Amino acid sequence: MADSSTPLTALCNICHSAPPKYTCPRDAVRTCSLACSQSHKRRAACTGIRDPAAYISKSSLQTSSGIDRDYNFLSGLERNIDRADKETSERGVALDGKGKAVFQKRWHDNGALGKYLRDNRIVVHRAPIGMARQKANQTRFIAKSKRIVWSVEWVVGGEKKVVEADESRTLEEAYRELMVERERESKKRKRMQDDAASKAQKQKVQTEKPEVEETTVEAATTKLETAREAEGATTDASTTAPSTDEAKTTDAPQEQQPSEATLSPQETTHFYLHKPHTSSTNTVLIPLSPTSTLTSSLTQNHVLEFPTIYAFTTSTETPEPINPLPAGFITVQQYTQNITDDDKELQGLMSSIPKEQRKIALDGGIFGGEEEKREEVDEKEVLEMLQRDADALKQ
Repeated sequence: MADSSTPLTALCNICHSAPPKYTCPRDAVRTCSLACSQSHKRRAACTGIRDPAAYISKSSLQTSSGIDRDYNFLSGLERNIDRADKETSERGVALDGKGKAVFQKRWHDNGALGKYLRDNRIVVHRAPIGMARQKANQTRFIAKSKRIVWSVEWVVGGEKKVVEADESRTLEEAYRELMVERERESKKRKRMQDDAASKAQKQKVQTEKPEVEETTVEAATTKLETAREAEGATTDASTTAPSTDEAKTTDAPQEQQPSEATLSPQETTHFYLHKPHTSSTNTVLIPLSPTSTLTSSLTQNHVLEFPTIYAFTTSTETPEPINPLPAGFITVQQYTQNITDDDKELQGLMSSIPKEQRKIALDGGIFGGEEEKREEVDEKEVLEMLQRDADALKQ
């Protein structure tokens, strides 16, 4: 406890019973303990953070405390910027011009996604930042359920659609969900078109104001009564003598017409994974099992930012051809076979060249590109070699 002769200005500004130990950085209130400091913040609604915009005299700025104040303020800004950059880079989140969080890059070698790719030997070729495919990638790791949600690009009937699919979903299940979503979107689009057409028709009717005359009403009434009398006479005649068509209908049972679902053949869907970065002019596809999960389908395969899966439908009533793929698509087995055939053809051409001349062609200026070896090549021998190759191809 403080002495009774101690002035109040030398005591705590809150309890006035002990000498102060702390000073509030914002409003310079002096307190003796944590309880008094918290009490001051509650009473004055004080944050306890120094106000960088508060007025300070020029004489105070020229002191050591004034220099420390500026230094601490700038250091705090740098720490906050570094902390924000680190957090956004780790989460793959960036801020656009309006301060809205956008996912910029989600693949990280040291995160859960990187471990998942390494465990399943999935090679992801990352698209450059800013490209449309990179922006469309929403593949992420759900920490709460410990699972991976992939962005999958489906190509069905030439139409592309990027949807999200769980790693444990089979291709059949993911494809069925895609078809349901497409059907829902189609119905929604048709309903919106019908509503717009109905609204336009209603506006058109409201703008038109037809002039109804009494003579028109009377003529319509007379015409309606005449039609009713004729209908009554026809009904009496039909009750007395049944028609031939009715007799045929009652005597012979009517044949049942097959429905459209019975007439439509069943179809089977085949799934293929697109193989990126190939030298073929055709699109190279990897056959996938419909019952395999998304993770097992991608294991030991390459994808460009996220997988692209093609779905082709064939009829089960007709015999399935050897290659059900349309023109412009080949399987990875056919692609490998084509490369093997090209290599064999090249090896055959190289073996037809004599050993000495083949050494000159490989080590000399034709392929070497060095100026010294170009001078050693005999142009006559090269011409003779090319002539023999041309004659062998003609045969």
